[in-house]
Amino acid sequence: MRSAKETENFPYSMKTVCYFEVDEQGNLSKVYHKNKSDLQKLLEVYHRVNNNKTKLYAVWPGSWSSDLFIIDDLDAFAQAFNLVNL
Repeated sequence: MRSAKETENFPYSMKTVCYFEVDEQGNLSKVYHKNKSDLQKLLEVYHRVNNNKTKLYAVWPGSWSSDLFIIDDLDAFAQAFNLVNL
């Protein structure tokens, strides 16, 4: 697993990046970010992760392989989706 924070220019808002959230019990939820109606849900995810209730991960697909990242730069995540203005 890689760190999004340590990756230059992680493509937070790229449509092909798949996000998922894992809670303290290990339950997994897909996080949608395909359209503007998903922004409120992204904001809720942001708050849960920021409050250490869940962890946020992403798979960044490549041409030959896909890499798993922990989303550990919540400021960059929030800026990418313009969550700071919601």
